[in-house]
Amino acid sequence: MVGGGKNIQMAESFLKRASNKLNEARSPLENHYYAESVSASQECIELSVKAIFLLLQEEYPKRHEFKEEEFEAILEKIPEKLKYLGFPKLYLYSKFWSTFYTVAKYGLEKIGVGPEKLFEKEEAELALKHADKC
Repeated sequence: MVGGGKNIQMAESFLKRASNKLNEARSPLENHYYAESVSASQECIELSVKAIFLLLQEEYPKRHEFKEEEFEAILEKIPEKLKYLGFPKLYLYSKFWSTFYTVAKYGLEKIGVGPEKLFEKEEAELALKHADKC
C-alpha cells in the first residue's frame, strides 16, 4: 500500500465516519425523512471512496465528486487479491449519488422545491443499499 501510518489512521477515521453516516441514514428512512436519509447515504459513499484514495494514493480530492481519471488511477493500484470486491462499482455509486449532494440538502432552490418533495422511500432505500455496499 502506498499510504503511510498517518494515512491509515485518516482512512480508518473516514471509514468510521462512513459507518456513522450509514447508521444515520437508517433512522430518517424509518421515520419518512427521505431527503435526510439520501444525504447521509451519499456522505457514507463519499467518505468510503475518500478512504480508498488515502490508502492507495496518499491524498483524496477535496470535493464531493471524483473525476473518472482519478478513479482510474486508483483502480490501477488495487491489489490483485482485492479486485473481486468490485471497486469500479464504487465509482458508479459515487458518481450517481454525488449529483444529489446539494439537492438532498437544499432542494431545487431556483424553482422553490424543498428536498422533502423530491425524494421518496424508493430513492432513500436505494441510496442506503448502495452506501451499505460501500
